[in-house]
Amino acid sequence: MTVAPADDRVGEADGGTTAVVFPRTKFHRPPARDEHVPRELLLDRIDRSGARMLSVTAPPGFGKSTLLAQWAATREDPARSAWVSVDADDRGARLWAAVLAALRPVLGDALDDALRASTAPDADLRDDVLVALLDALAATDEPVALVLDDVHVVLDDQRTRSSVDWVLDRLPDPHAVALGSRRTADLRALGRRRVRGELFEVRTDELRFDRDESAAFVRDGLGLDLDDDALDVLGDRVEGWPAALYLAALRVRMGEPIAELLGGSLGRGDEELFGGLADEVLASWPPHHRRFVREASILPRFTADLCVRTLGGDPDETRQAFRELTRTSLLLIPLDRGRTWFRCHHLLRDVLRGRLEDEEPERARELHVRAGAWLESEGGESELYEALEHYLAARSWEPAAELLATHALRLVGFGVLAARARDWLARFPPELRHRDARLAYVAALVAAVDGDRAGRDAWLSSGAEAGWDGPMPDGTASYALAADALTALVCFDDVGTALAAGARVLDALPRAAPARSAVEAATAWHELLRGHLDAAEALAYRALAGQELLPAVGLPLVGPLSAAVVALVALDRGDVDVAAGYVADAETALQHGPLRTAPQALPVVAARARLALVHGRSGDAVLLCRAGLEHARGWRDPSLMVPALLVELARACTAEGDHDGAAEALREARERVDPARDPGALRASIAALPAGRQVRAAGSGAELSERELDVLRALAGSGSLRDVAAGLRVSHNTVKTHARTLYAKLGVASRADAVAAGRELGLLGRGGRP
Repeated sequence: MTVAPADDRVGEADGGTTAVVFPRTKFHRPPARDEHVPRELLLDRIDRSGARMLSVTAPPGFGKSTLLAQWAATREDPARSAWVSVDADDRGARLWAAVLAALRPVLGDALDDALRASTAPDADLRDDVLVALLDALAATDEPVALVLDDVHVVLDDQRTRSSVDWVLDRLPDPHAVALGSRRTADLRALGRRRVRGELFEVRTDELRFDRDESAAFVRDGLGLDLDDDALDVLGDRVEGWPAALYLAALRVRMGEPIAELLGGSLGRGDEELFGGLADEVLASWPPHHRRFVREASILPRFTADLCVRTLGGDPDETRQAFRELTRTSLLLIPLDRGRTWFRCHHLLRDVLRGRLEDEEPERARELHVRAGAWLESEGGESELYEALEHYLAARSWEPAAELLATHALRLVGFGVLAARARDWLARFPPELRHRDARLAYVAALVAAVDGDRAGRDAWLSSGAEAGWDGPMPDGTASYALAADALTALVCFDDVGTALAAGARVLDALPRAAPARSAVEAATAWHELLRGHLDAAEALAYRALAGQELLPAVGLPLVGPLSAAVVALVALDRGDVDVAAGYVADAETALQHGPLRTAPQALPVVAARARLALVHGRSGDAVLLCRAGLEHARGWRDPSLMVPALLVELARACTAEGDHDGAAEALREARERVDPARDPGALRASIAALPAGRQVRAAGSGAELSERELDVLRALAGSGSLRDVAAGLRVSHNTVKTHARTLYAKLGVASRADAVAAGRELGLLGRGGRP
């Protein structure tokens, strides 16, 4: 796993983009700090238990993360431990994308396919991701430990909980998993592990500091010289709660006499106690420091510059508070080694943010808007997502809609972030989505990515009715032109309409427009479907050239789709060397982009298969096509890419001598193409290919393939089905399958009836013998 240095985020894996952006710190276990108390007795009990499952459950502030970090550090090989700090939006495939990204440094490229599948819009989570993860773990005998901290934030989602349960139930030996949660994880797998003695559970009472641990924490960790009596009183008051003890001792460290602290009104309990202690700590700070921490609590992470922009007021005072509060790392925790990004202690942040939003809702909204504006103007792509979250939290619909529409094509990325875009749209009021042309356009884009033509057209109509004057936020000259661009990018089953829209867009868009290359690439594919090779080739070349001129990386479909079109045109003309070069370019672009398992990958597969066929490797061509189609199973194909690949499969099967396979591929292609509004030249391509030698069974309307005729003739002999299989050099099951199909086509129910029908139809030769 490599890390994008510009924004300190995980965004790429060797061989392809994960298409999900995570903070680097998501995968770092909390570092050991001076005030941490080693839980040696508890760790020794865990180790002696031999359990491969560890569950740590307690309210906030009881040291769950610290214990899990110490457990991971004391493993036989700490380098083979992976850490994931689970966030509330890590649901479904996104959670497993994070797990795979965390495990990749340990297990290497064995996880690459699963990592890519975890970001594919239509991948099957269990079959494509979880099975691959378990297989990779099963393939190594060296123990791997995985920690999922704060897993409770996603277990209320049924699909996510089921996937975690399923993996834990099948975790292979000798690997281990540890879960940190604020509430009991309702997982059946843990119950079964508990019965088998394979689960070690740590709960609140086991995490409470005893007297010795409290003394070590206060004296050795925080450097406070408290006598035994004071420690005993303080321990009794906070009831062993590490966070409460921490804040109480911090007050002493800041100069409050221990007698006054112990004589005060320290409360008891859990969250309520922490809130009271937080008030006491904040009360001892200068006013500006208190305001800083209270208002910075709305920021999940922050820098000094972000705080200056967000909090307003005197920038020198804000920077001074930032420096003083981050110097101790007690309440503001660094997220990187350069100590640029920080966050509030999560307990303090939760309390203060809740109070700010309850007591000063307008100020909280103002802070969200300011934070969003800074992140939008100063950050990278990952900060755009955070900016949008701030705008939505503030219910500031205007900048949120503007930001989303400005970057819609890039954010959605044709499948990469479509799920997140759906979530963002859902947070706008429903009536606003229909009356704001910008939001209707984004909704149409998401529907197009999902393969939903009716949804795309309905949202485009809503946007047109809402009205929009002037350029769209992304710079497109008008709403009508943006709608045409979307129609040109995704043709569904109407090549003519897409080509007409593409012509209008290319006439209007300037050469430097970011969307132009994408429209050229899509239009090149549609011209190829129509059989216009010269036009397809010219557009594909222009798309590739335009992509190189863009100041930043364009849409991910341009490189692989354009190169595949050039390669297919070259193969039609017999320019094999040219085709080979562009097939290699297409593969490279696909590997380093997010569309490896998306429909837009199929033209690249088609080009690879056609090239293999030209080189006489028909078997390889068949395998390539079948693998591509397997990925496409269940897709709502947006641009006739599946039937185009089925045609390539039919060609390869014919060359391989598999006439049944060719016939089946063409049958499926016809089923997809026949109801199409305008499939270009695909109908003619299908009709031009031989579907294998076939004989029509008179009176039945059915056709017998050559292989089925061979089976019928063999059945007319005296041997058993196993003898027939041996004679035809196929498996027993294959013969049974062909026989059942044969009986159905002839309208019979037995072998004898099939032979009799074959004689009547003249299919068995003279005398009815083979």
